[in-house]
Amino acid sequence: MRYLICLVVGALAGVIVAGMFTSAMQRRNAWPRALMNVMQHELGAARSAARDGTCTVPAQARSAAHLRLVAGDLEGALLAAGTKDRVLSQYITDFGKAVTAWDAAAACPRQAEALTTIANACEACHRDYR
Repeated sequence: MRYLICLVVGALAGVIVAGMFTSAMQRRNAWPRALMNVMQHELGAARSAARDGTCTVPAQARSAAHLRLVAGDLEGALLAAGTKDRVLSQYITDFGKAVTAWDAAAACPRQAEALTTIANACEACHRDYR
């Protein structure tokens, strides 16, 4: 009976420690995941508006501003302080150029093309780093 109690207590302690470790590891990646979620939301909303032909200037301009803001934070969020990654930096630069080239006041078909370019820049990075 004593061995059974020790086994159960040990298993419970192991589950608690594993949960704490998992939680700590998830918090470590909170900033990059948050940036990716914001990018996914803004890009998805802008693309669906452009595809539907309902791309209004204020909404698209807000999405463009958010994506430009996030583009400036990507390198700091994805790379540890003091480290350099030439390939990742190039992907981030390509993403920034694609976002800057997007004219939120253009006609919906032109915006759809620009948003496809932005999505392709995201996908290129995800192929190597996801």
